[in-house]
Amino acid sequence: MNTGNLQAARGRIEESLEQLQLDWRTASETWADHNAAQFAELHLQPIWEEFQTALPAISQLVQVVQAATRQLEE
Repeated sequence: MNTGNLQAARGRIEESLEQLQLDWRTASETWADHNAAQFAELHLQPIWEEFQTALPAISQLVQVVQAATRQLEE
């Protein structure tokens, strides 16, 4: 398994989440009613929560794969 691919994927996910947050802030400037709040609660918040857990897990996976690779090379 290429850890560079995992790290690159993590970076793309992180960039996408940052862009989603920026886009949501922009949308929230003009869409600030009950439906917007419900949309954020039902759709955006779960995405952010899941990826706040997933990103550190991906980093940890990279470390595990790197350690396993080193051990196999010895």
